[in-house]
Amino acid sequence: MALRRDVADRVLGLPVAAALGFTFDELEDGRAVSSLDWRPELSHAPGAFQANPIAALADFTGVSAGLTLFPPGTAAATADYTAKFLAEARGHSLTARARVLRSGRLTVSAVDVFAVAGGEERLCATALVTARVFTP
Repeated sequence: MALRRDVADRVLGLPVAAALGFTFDELEDGRAVSSLDWRPELSHAPGAFQANPIAALADFTGVSAGLTLFPPGTAAATADYTAKFLAEARGHSLTARARVLRSGRLTVSAVDVFAVAGGEERLCATALVTARVFTP
């Protein structure tokens, strides 16, 4: 799995991404895989993620997937996202998988978010993320 280090550094350098604790496992060619470990401050109940960290993970992962299709130094900002919660997100971590649907000045990505528990993944949310891209 490859990682566009410039994109990872730019995104993970944002204070909110650092505070939430996102990590990237894959980041290239219009795709991104990220994860977030469970902590009590991300929860509404022991072992379960609250909706906002799930949506934030989907947002950052979708925008990051889009950035991989542009040259280093390109910036992006979320223009819109819609998250749909499909099941309780109970587990020791979340994994988000994004793929770009449309690349351009407005880049759109589809993101599926899975709760990981006992080595198994369960789809808990899906999102569409639109990013406004600013090329250097």
